[in-house]
Formats: sequence, structure tokens, C-alpha cells
Amino acid sequence: MMKYSGFFMKRGYYLLAGILVLAGCSKDDAKPVDINIKSGISAVVHNNFSLALFEYALTATPYSDTLSAAGPYTLLGPSNDAFKAIGYPTGAAMIRARDSITPGVPYHIIRGQVKLDSLPLAFNQPVMTLNGQPLYVTHWVNTRDTAVIVNGIRVSTRDKTASNGLVNIIDGLLSPIVYTNVQQAVSGDPSLSFFNAALIQSGLAPEYQSGGPYTVFAPVNSAFTNIGIPSTDSIYKMDATALQKLVKAHIAPGRSFVYDYILKADVTSNTYTEQLPGGQRATIRLLPDITRPGRFSGINIQLQGAGGNGVATLPKKDVLAGNGVVHSISRILIQ
Repeated sequence: MMKYSGFFMKRGYYLLAGILVLAGCSKDDAKPVDINIKSGISAVVHNNFSLALFEYALTATPYSDTLSAAGPYTLLGPSNDAFKAIGYPTGAAMIRARDSITPGVPYHIIRGQVKLDSLPLAFNQPVMTLNGQPLYVTHWVNTRDTAVIVNGIRVSTRDKTASNGLVNIIDGLLSPIVYTNVQQAVSGDPSLSFFNAALIQSGLAPEYQSGGPYTVFAPVNSAFTNIGIPSTDSIYKMDATALQKLVKAHIAPGRSFVYDYILKADVTSNTYTEQLPGGQRATIRLLPDITRPGRFSGINIQLQGAGGNGVATLPKKDVLAGNGVVHSISRILIQ
């Protein structure tokens, strides 16, 4: 009996030793878990319900892997509401639209860790993105608001930490720059073909193809027909000097998105005065947001003094070009 007991004791000893050796080998050979895969930006997106729709666009690109790498990076992720607002309310809708949405993903990623709340208080500070184009960040404080705005879009959640950078949630989609200059942006919009003709016939088109930045309030075609100009051919027969006055009454110096005016406006009157190159002054008024008391949904614009031609609304806004931004307006400011 003692003989068999010793045998089992010895065998148990060797078995235990073997287990310890194997355990030691497994520990040494195991690859460490990459912290950026577990808690990097892609993981933060995956775990944030407000970015659930954006994740469909992100995972359809190589940038999901990029945002699981060392970085650092700063993400500007559009919220679910941002996608719903442009007609993509579900994951299925995102999958169907991903070919058109995903090329814009790298424009939502900044190389490096950029803490937006720590940027200087200034308007439209250029920051480079992974697609090689700048976006423009406004950090501003006034008595009613503290805001970070990117290309005219509010950043609703700022500087959430990931292991390889920062995650922000924004209220809309960022559109990469497709126009080299503001004149090209005007010419690329069929609803602005009359104003484009005015730019060309006035001789000012080359000026706005370079230099800047500029903010263009471009009257839509119906604004011209409403004052008796029936076609672009009619504009090409007009006096260049008269057209120069018209064009300059619709272009301001600097790059101003609609939300910039909301931040710059007087907090009592809710208005801002814009000085135009032609010597005219325009009054920009803020439009209250009926769904969010104390906030504003947009602006309208009217030329001050003699020659003012009513209030113009903005059917389209914030079209970014290489040397400025274009807003469409509903009427001509002067006659």
C-alpha cells in the first residue's frame, strides 16, 4: 500500500510541476491586450449610443482601425439626430447610404489631440483633418452662451477622453471642401446661376477666385426674376459698373458661418451689423428657435438705409469653399 501511495505522490508531483511549467509558458507567450482596441476612440464610439448611426459609417472605412491605433486623434462624431435630420434614421438607412457618406469620414478626424475647450477665444481657427483639408473651429463666450462651433456646426459634447485621443459629438455632418473658391461655389449651384452671371459680367469674378476669405450672400435666381431680370442673358447685357455695386452689396470680408453671427450678435437686440465692401451696412437679425427657448435657429439679413429692399431669408447656408463661405438668400438686397 505504501508502494502505490508513493507512486501516486511522485506522479502527482510531476503533474503539478508540468501544470506550473505550462502555466508559466502561457503567461509568457500571451500577447498583451492593446489598450487602444479596448478603450480607444473606436471603442468609445461603439459604446456611445448617441454615435450609433455614425458607427455604421465609421466601420465601413479603414478609419475604424485607424481610431483603434496609437494616435492620438480627435474625433468630431455626428450625433444620431444629425443623421436623422438628413434622412437617415436607422442603421439600415445608413448601410444603404454608406457609399455616399463614408468618403466624408476622414474630414471628421483631426490628427493629434486637440482639446477644443482649450483653444483660444477666436472665430474660425483652421485645424487640419485626415483628408488634408482644414476645418474651422470657433471657441467663443458671451453672456448667454459658451460654445464651440466647427464649420458652423455646434459641438454638443466636448473632449470625451479615449486612450488614444478625444471624442466630440457634433450636431451635424461636416462636408469636405469641394470648391476651390467662392465664385466656383456659386457657379456650382444651379439656383445661383443669375448671381454667377452677375459676378462674371461685373468683372469681379477673378477677385473672388483668389484672396479672401469672403462671406457671400448670394441671391437665388427667383430674386432676380422678381425684380424684372428674366434670364442670365439679360444680365450679360447689363452695365458692368451697376453690377459691381450689386455684387459688392452681397459679399462681406471674412469667413462667417451662420452660427458665428449668432455668437457675434448683440445679446440685447439680437442683431449684428455687417460692413460690406461697397460701403453699405447690413443688419443681420437672429431667428429664435421655437423648440429651444433662449437659442436661435438661424438669421435673416437686410441692407440698412436707402435702397434697402426688404428682409432676405436664407434657403441654404454654410457652403464652405477654399477661400470663404456661401449662403443663399431669398432676395436681392439693393435695386
